[in-house]
Amino acid sequence: QLCLHSLSCVNCKTKMDRGRKAMPVQNKQCHERYVKHCQQMHRAKLKEMKCSIDNKPPKGASHLKTNAKKNALMEERFANIERENRMLLEKMSYIIAKKGGIDNKNDSIQYGRSLNKDRRKRELQKITAQNQLILARIQESQPTYDHLTWAEEARLNQQFMANICEYKP
Repeated sequence: QLCLHSLSCVNCKTKMDRGRKAMPVQNKQCHERYVKHCQQMHRAKLKEMKCSIDNKPPKGASHLKTNAKKNALMEERFANIERENRMLLEKMSYIIAKKGGIDNKNDSIQYGRSLNKDRRKRELQKITAQNQLILARIQESQPTYDHLTWAEEARLNQQFMANICEYKP
C-alpha cells in the first residue's frame, strides 16, 4: 500500500524502511533522497499509465446499417418507372409531332352513327329548356327570409349578451 505523504511521515518511514533495514548504506540521507526520487518516478508512472483493456464500443457493421437488397429493389423499381415515363413521353411527342394533336377518333363499326341520335338530341334540348324555365322562376320569386333582418337581430343579440356578461369580451 503506497502512501502519498512525504518521507518525513513517521508511519510511512517505518513502513518503507521495513525491508531495507538489513541493507547497509553508506549515506542515509543520500539513500533517502534516492528512495524518495524513485517513489516520485513510480507515482508519476502510475498517473501516466494507460489501461490495457479496450473498453471502446465495437466498430459498427456497415452491412447491417444499409439494406443493400432493399436499395437494389428500389433502384430497379425507379429505373422501371423512368423507362415507362420515357416511353410514354416519346409516344406523346410522336403523336403531337405527326398528327398535330390527340387522336380520339374511332372509326370502327361498333362506334358508328347512332340510329336514335336525333331523338336523344331533341330530348336533351327539351330538358335544357325546362331547366331554364325553372331557373327563371326561382330567380323571379321573392325570398322568404330577409338576411338584413337576421344581421340586425344578431347584432342586437350580441349587444344583449355583452350587457349581461360578467366579463366583457
